[in-house]
Amino acid sequence: MLWIAVIALLPAFLLLSWLYTRDRLHPEPRRAVYGVFLRGAAIVLPAGIIERMMLGAESAPTLASWQLVFVTAFFVAGMVEEFLKAAIVERAAIQKGWVHAPIDCMVYAGACALGFAAVENILYVTSEGWSTALLRAVTAVPAHLMFGILMGAAFARSIWYEKSRAWAYIVPAAAHGLYDSFALSNSWIGDVLLFVYLILLLEVCLRNIDWAARMRQPRTAHG
Repeated sequence: MLWIAVIALLPAFLLLSWLYTRDRLHPEPRRAVYGVFLRGAAIVLPAGIIERMMLGAESAPTLASWQLVFVTAFFVAGMVEEFLKAAIVERAAIQKGWVHAPIDCMVYAGACALGFAAVENILYVTSEGWSTALLRAVTAVPAHLMFGILMGAAFARSIWYEKSRAWAYIVPAAAHGLYDSFALSNSWIGDVLLFVYLILLLEVCLRNIDWAARMRQPRTAHG
């Protein structure tokens, strides 16, 4: 059981190490980053409770299968999980004044997302085994990181370009919902679309990281 937990945690910690090294100019304090990581891990329980309540609502059994997939993907998993993560990042990092450059937003948002993914991965892997660990290591865990990067980019634009902060909640929730729509389709077409989507999402995230890394003029974040 211990080894399964270690294997489940490994992808999240490897990706967190990679993300942390993207901030080459002024890396954030490791204690602060891991603090946000742990806060992301802590919201798995409340997210699960809220999702169970929403799925158990009286209207859910009356939905057609495709409608249930849509509602589950976008409004249950996507909205609940990403809104909770965004709230953590905003309150635990941005409002505390820890963010001084756009890349910092992505580091903290990615750390929060990976904390969530780490606990979620343990729950899946310990119940479903090694095959799930391998599959999620290249799909779900990186996807959570990429949702976090999109979130961080939206937060950065809200601070440096005065864009609406609502996009930091909406964009990752929509990205998460689209991912789950493909993952829950249970078809080979859905699997192909999921693979293509992950590749496109990776390209978008790498472009955002490059954009953030090029901005060398720090500015104090406002709440």
